[in-house]
Amino acid sequence: MISVIDAKKAIIDNVTILSTENIMIEKAYGYVIADDIYSPLALPPFNQSAMDGYAFIYDDLKNKLPIKVVAEVAAGDLYNEPLKSGQAVRIFTGAPVPLNADCIVMQEKVIVENNNLHITDSALILNSNIRPKGSQIEKGELALPKGTKMTAAAIGFIAGMGIAAVNVVRKPKVRVIVTGNELQKPGNILNGAQIFESNSYSISAALYSMDLSTETIQSVSDNENEVYEIIAQSIETCDVLLLSGGISVGDYDFVERGLKKTDVQTIFYKVKQKPGKPLFFGKHKNTFVFALPGNPAAVLSCFYNYVYPALRKMQGFPNCFLKSVKLPIATDYQKKSGLANFLNAKMNNTNIYPLEGQASFQLRSYALADSIIYLPEESEMIKAGDIVEAFLLPK
Repeated sequence: MISVIDAKKAIIDNVTILSTENIMIEKAYGYVIADDIYSPLALPPFNQSAMDGYAFIYDDLKNKLPIKVVAEVAAGDLYNEPLKSGQAVRIFTGAPVPLNADCIVMQEKVIVENNNLHITDSALILNSNIRPKGSQIEKGELALPKGTKMTAAAIGFIAGMGIAAVNVVRKPKVRVIVTGNELQKPGNILNGAQIFESNSYSISAALYSMDLSTETIQSVSDNENEVYEIIAQSIETCDVLLLSGGISVGDYDFVERGLKKTDVQTIFYKVKQKPGKPLFFGKHKNTFVFALPGNPAAVLSCFYNYVYPALRKMQGFPNCFLKSVKLPIATDYQKKSGLANFLNAKMNNTNIYPLEGQASFQLRSYALADSIIYLPEESEMIKAGDIVEAFLLPK
């Protein structure tokens, strides 16, 4: 049996980043950039008007010279003549600032009579309301480092540089297998010994929160041959195989045997933790395998602590684990030494509260939680006010 710290280290040490692909930026949301991106041009590419108004030479205002409006420049248009002293140009947001113009006054703070410009803004200074060329980024400057997630803003930023396609780390192909004779899909009718299957739904939703999805979700009964066959079929066609249930030591737990029969290399099996002690992590060729416990809260606890960082490492994220904070715990909590505990919790600006219902079969507290308190295996009595580490659940 391995410690939580060693199990997490084993994930990072063994999982490798996936191959890259070049995709159009409109399809790149949620992917991770595989290479540094440098700007091919300055942004803005010219001195640009920040508002609708009038461009003029600042010294004319300072010297109280008469100023006459001689032209108009809209966004997308050019005024090719250098501005002369005593001249102004009607200009609109986004338009190039004419040569020699070094100040723009907003249209609400002028009076124009017979093309004569009277400025009423006493707060103007040199270069007011002008976006200088390259003020967002200079040509050749690093725009986005590799490892950056392609968000809406990142895609817009790249598009503004004229970049149409980008190298990204491909997303992992994930397959899910759920085991158990007692499981029925929601919407079906239960007999007296059945329960509704929820783990595949939790896993799918957790993947969705990471901008990932499952290739397939399959169910299998507690039959040794069937478990082996479905593992053998699935493991050759995915990057990550997630199994739920059947990994403990009961008479009807056949997953470990099926993995051994499929020549899956064991990296670790069983972790000193609660919930989720019977967690398996292994590898078959280029496929990583997680066999998760069957209890719903244990499934999520193992997913967020181990599967989540593995998937992020595969995608090239520089930070793989859930973000953590340290806060005072709001209540006393007693635990046994020897197993680390993960507690579903809620937090505010000053404290973190363990929720009622921490058993591995209970999802209600997980549904209300925004964080997971981590209590190391050697800890026993935690007093209210003690500082504890907590991991923030994805929103």
